[in-house]
This record gives sequence, structure tokens and C-alpha cells, in this order.
Amino acid sequence: MKKNAAKRRQKRRNTAILGAIAGVLALGVIGTVLYTTVLKDVFSAKETKIVVTDVNGSEVEYAPEELALQLDTTTFYQGITINGIDVSGKTKEEVLNLFAEERNRTAEQLVNVKFQVGDDLIPMGATGLTISSDIDEVIDKAYNYGRTSTLAGNDGLKDRYNTINALKKTPMDFVSTYSIDTSAVDTLTHSALDPLQKEAVDAKATSFDVENLKFVIDDSQEGFKVNVDKAAEDAKKAISNSEYEVVIPVEAEVIEPKYTKEFLEGYLGLVSTTSSETTSNSNRNTNIDLVCKTIDGLVLQPGEHFNFNDFIGERTPEKGYKEALGIVGGAYKPEYGGGICQANTMLYHSVTKADLQVDERRNHTYPSSYVDYGTDATVTWTSPNFQFTNNTEFPVAIHAYYGDQWVTVSIYGRPVEDGLTIKLIGEQLSKTSPTGTVYIADSSLPVGTTETVKSAHTGYKYTSWKVYYDQDGNEVKRVEYFQSDYPMTNDEIRVGTLGPDGKVYDMDPSTGHVNIPDDVLNPTSSEESSSDVPPESTDVPPESSDETKETPADTQETPAETPAETPAETPAEPPAETPVETPAETPAETPAETPEETPANQEPENPGEGGEAPAE
Repeated sequence: MKKNAAKRRQKRRNTAILGAIAGVLALGVIGTVLYTTVLKDVFSAKETKIVVTDVNGSEVEYAPEELALQLDTTTFYQGITINGIDVSGKTKEEVLNLFAEERNRTAEQLVNVKFQVGDDLIPMGATGLTISSDIDEVIDKAYNYGRTSTLAGNDGLKDRYNTINALKKTPMDFVSTYSIDTSAVDTLTHSALDPLQKEAVDAKATSFDVENLKFVIDDSQEGFKVNVDKAAEDAKKAISNSEYEVVIPVEAEVIEPKYTKEFLEGYLGLVSTTSSETTSNSNRNTNIDLVCKTIDGLVLQPGEHFNFNDFIGERTPEKGYKEALGIVGGAYKPEYGGGICQANTMLYHSVTKADLQVDERRNHTYPSSYVDYGTDATVTWTSPNFQFTNNTEFPVAIHAYYGDQWVTVSIYGRPVEDGLTIKLIGEQLSKTSPTGTVYIADSSLPVGTTETVKSAHTGYKYTSWKVYYDQDGNEVKRVEYFQSDYPMTNDEIRVGTLGPDGKVYDMDPSTGHVNIPDDVLNPTSSEESSSDVPPESTDVPPESSDETKETPADTQETPAETPAETPAETPAEPPAETPVETPAETPAETPAETPEETPANQEPENPGEGGEAPAE
């Protein structure tokens, strides 16, 4: 019985314990449900609020959802500006439209670069510059400012609020920029500044006044140089630094001309002059006068070339030239322009004494009497010719004139270097005397008739010298110049071989004797005529090797057209020599030899164009 009672008591205790446990568990479940549904909001109300400080410094509580709703507005926050323009409260689309003009702006609208040259402002221009703007990226950046945070949860909301709230006191300006390709700046700068560039222009002698014997001179002009390359670099640097409206100082300088009108007027003058007396032959003097008038006043600029035949042209009657004796094929014959070599020789001497560059010169077949042997210069149409070059830095002018049987040619230009004067002197190298007479049978001439074709001439070889003298007349140096070869010639006589009976008879070439019977040469009318006394012979001309007869030869061995040495000096000061301006002047050049070989039927100097005329 006792055991059963104990068991019953134990069972009741276990049941009570289990009931207590079940009650406790039930209360826990009820408490959890009550907390999650009702008491949670009561006990944790203060923990769900976000406390922030407003713009006035006061603390404000926001529920996270309320604060998030306030921060996540679709408009730009207050205090946001773009390029200085307030965009607060505007939607992103409104702001994009607001800056549409800036988005489409061109370089011409934006860039206003000017170059300052002295007191002038020269626009650079912008045509060709390519431009792009980052305004869309800036708008996005401004819109997203304060919309994110590096913090999470409520801390992130609070951080965003503080960032946005700070804009109300300190607005933030978002600035867009432009990107400009400056590769076209070089071209634009040159287009703007190159027109300002000017080369300095030296004074220039354009002609020669033959009345007043002065150059006619155009005045000089100042030049202007601009440092275009530096200006372009400065412009590119400014644009790269977003300086679109800028004035750039430009380096520039005035360039003075090397030679002014005043300088040339005082520096240029007479350099050399040469004169000689002509003959009394009016046709010959007319030809000389025509050549002088043609070349008178001619100006050659530095480096320019004078060609006698090209400049004078062919000597024709249409131009006024007359027939006068000239040397053609080694013999004196009338030709248009005969005698002009005397004017050309005066030109050759003056050009040489002015220390100009002689390019072509050739001597006559026979020496001329109006200058030293070895210093004459012949011309024919078209060769030989006379040519020279103005090898100085200054213009030269020719002044040539004829009057009262005198011809004068002068050169005007810069002075010869160091005040030197120059003379042209001939030196004999060899002499060859005639060796006899040449007889030529001519069947067109009757027996007893002779015709002198050429007279005997002594042959010479000469060299010439350019001799330099200082202002006191002392020889400074001499330079070997052109060579001359005057060939020896014998008398040349044509002997008639046509008999009165119409037959042609033989001639002895060594004596000129025609082998014709006396009865054919001198037929008699009766048998009473005596044949014992031979008739006076007229068929053999007297031999002659008289060296005083001067007739040109057919050929020249060496034309000697190249000077042995080219002068190296550059003249600097005018020579002491002055031109002879009156017909009664004495010639500047006196021949070293008196011609000993002038033919009896010829004028005292070579009258023609000299040399060997081309066979026509």
C-alpha cells in the first residue's frame, strides 16, 4: 500500500513540474508574439530615428524611410551650380536643355585670340579648329553629387544628408571644359601675321641720266619681321590652358635696308673712261655714232650680262648703218657697220679698267692703231663677239658718245677696290716678217692684168696685262689677261692668164710670169714690124714684200678668247681717271706702237668690224 501511495505522489509531482514548464514555455511564446507585434515599437522607438543637424545647427530626427525619401529627390539639390548657373530644383532633362547651346558651341563662337603687333590687334581667327565639350559628363556629375555614400544603412543616409545640407551654406559649382585640337593654330597664325612681313628693299638704280651723268635711283624701303613661330606656340599654349579670349604680344622688328638712296647717290660714280680718234670717213663715223647711241645709258644690275651682238643686233641699212671697209676673209671689203670695232674696243678697255668680268674678247686679224697692239677687241655678226658680266654688288652704266672724230666710252658704278686704277697694256711676245709674194692664176683676167688681193703683213703674238696702280701711281700688281695672235701674211696677187686669142696660158707660180708668145700678146699689122725689140712686158707684176703694206690675212691661228688670269679684286673707290667729255679730248689710251703696216690704199686704222667675218 505504501509503495503505491509513493508512486502516486511522485506522479503528481512530475505532472506539476511538466505543467510549470509548459506554462513557462507558453508565456515565452506569448511574450515573443507580443514584442514583435506591439511591444517592439514601444521599447525600440528611440533606436529607429536618425538624428541629424539642420542648416541652422538644430538636431532633427528623421525616420530612415522619411530621410531616404527626402534625399532621393529627382531634382538637383539646392546649392548646385553648373558653370555658375544655379540648377537647384531642376530636373536633369531641364538642365540638359539649359546647356544645349553650350553643348553645340563652335570654335568660332568660343575662341577669340588676338595678336598684338605694336599698337595693332590682329585676330587669329578660329576657322578649322575642332572643339568638343564635356558638359554632359559635368551635368551627370552635378546631378549625382550627394546621392551615394561610402557608408551603409542609416549611417549612409546621415552622411548623404550632411553632404547635401552643407551645399546650402557652401554651394558647389561644376564647371564644364572644352577640348580644342590646336593643330590648325600654326596655319591660322601664319594667315594672320604673314601679311605683315616685308623684306627690306634696297635702293635701286633703274636707269642712267646721260645728260647729268647720274643714276636714276628708286628709294629704299624698310622691312618688317614678325616672329610668327613663337606667336603660334603662345596661342596654342593659351588655348590648351582654356584661355580662349586672350591677347598675345608678338615679337617684331623693323629691318633696315642695306643700301639707301642717299648712300648710292654718294657712292656710285665714274669708274673708267677710254677715248680714241676716228678717221674722216663719214660712213665709218656714222656707224660708230649709231653704236654709241645704242649702248649709251645702258644699266646692268648685279650679275647681269652684256652681249654685244645680242644687244646691238645685226648691222643693217634699215637701222641706219652705212657701208665702210671691214676685214672680211682676211681682206678689206665694204660692209654695213664697218668701223664699229673702234667703239667696241673703247668699251672693252673701260670694262677692263672698271675691273668687270670680261667673258669673251677676240683680237682683229691685224693690229689696230687706236690702242696698244694686243688690246683691241673685234666683233662681227655673229661671231666673234664681245661679252662681259657685271660681277659687282652694284649697278653699272655705260656712257658712250661720238663727236668731232672722237669716240669715248665710260663706265659708271662702284669705285674699284682700295681706290686702285687699272690700265690695259699689251706686250709683244714674237714677230714674224712676210716671206714673199703669192701669185694666183686667174683665167678671168686678161694677160697683163693683176689684182692685189692681200698685202703683206708682219705677224705678231701679244699678251696683255691688267696693271693695278695705287693713288700715288705706284704699281701694286699685274694680272696676265687675254692673248692676241696676228698672223703673218704675204702679198697675194691674182695674175690674168686669159690671152687675147681667147686661150688660157700657164703662169709660173714662183714669179707670176705668164708663158704667152709675144706675137699673141703683141700682134703686128705688117712684116715691117721688128721683132728684135721685145715689147714692154706687163704680164708679170713686180714682187713685193713691203712690210708697210697692211692687208689682213685669211686666218688666225689662235683667237685667244680666254684671259690667262681672271682678276680677283673687287673695286671699292673711284679711279683718279676722268672721262673725256669733249671731242677735242686726248685719248685715254695711247698705242704702244705706231702702226708700221698700213696699206697705201687703206685708212690708218682697221676700219671694219675686224676679225674674220663669216663667209656668206
